[in-house]
Amino acid sequence: MTESLAPPRFWPLALFRACTAVAALLVLSQALLAGEFLSGHFEALAAHGRNGGVVAVCMVLQTVAAILLWRLGSGPSWPVRTGVVQTVIAGALIPLGEQRILAVHVPLAVGLSIGTALLTTWAWRWRA
Repeated sequence: MTESLAPPRFWPLALFRACTAVAALLVLSQALLAGEFLSGHFEALAAHGRNGGVVAVCMVLQTVAAILLWRLGSGPSWPVRTGVVQTVIAGALIPLGEQRILAVHVPLAVGLSIGTALLTTWAWRWRA
C-alpha cells in the first residue's frame, strides 16, 4: 500500500506572512517613534514604550505562526528558532529601555529590526 503525501496547507503560510508583515510594521514604527523623540517630540517616548509591548506580543504570535508553518505547512524549523530569539530580544528591550541602558538597547533594537526585515522578506519569497 502506498502512502500519498498530502499537499502542504496554505493557511499556515498565510498566517505566518501576516504575522511577519505586522511585526515589520511595528518594528519600523518603533524606529520612527524613537526618531520623533530624538527630534524633540517628547511625547513620542511614551508611545515608543507602549508600542514596544505590542512588538513583544507580536513576536510571540509570530513564533506560534512559525510553529504552525513548520508542523502543518511543511515549512522549515529555523523560523521557529528565529522567532524565539526575536521574542527574547523584544522582551529584553523593554526593561533595557525603561532603565535607559541605551548602549545595549539601541544595538539590540537595530539587530531586531534587521532580523525582522530578513524574516519578513523570506516569508514572502518562500514557496511551500
